[in-house]
Amino acid sequence: MSNVIRPTFGQPRRPGPVDDDRVEVTTQRVYGEAGDHRVCLVRDDDAPEGEVYKVVVGRLTGQEVSTVAILPATIEGEIDAEMVALAILRTLSLIEEDGEAPGIA
Repeated sequence: MSNVIRPTFGQPRRPGPVDDDRVEVTTQRVYGEAGDHRVCLVRDDDAPEGEVYKVVVGRLTGQEVSTVAILPATIEGEIDAEMVALAILRTLSLIEEDGEAPGIA
């Protein structure tokens, strides 16, 4: 996950172990499913950036998810996370309707 942009939202980065990028999270909201993916919102209070919302996408058949957006755990951050999640869900549904794998963007 080293290719994910992790904003600090004006706070210094907290030092911590970086041995394993996998963490256990509790889903706060499921936005929906499209194709073989599910789009969810999780809150991570122990993130290096501080308390954040994460929009995550994962396969229906798996237990692992990928973080696609990190936003501050504020009312504004939650609104932005909802817009991001719904845009990703719509994109996945358009790809599913098309029936073809997307080409290189």
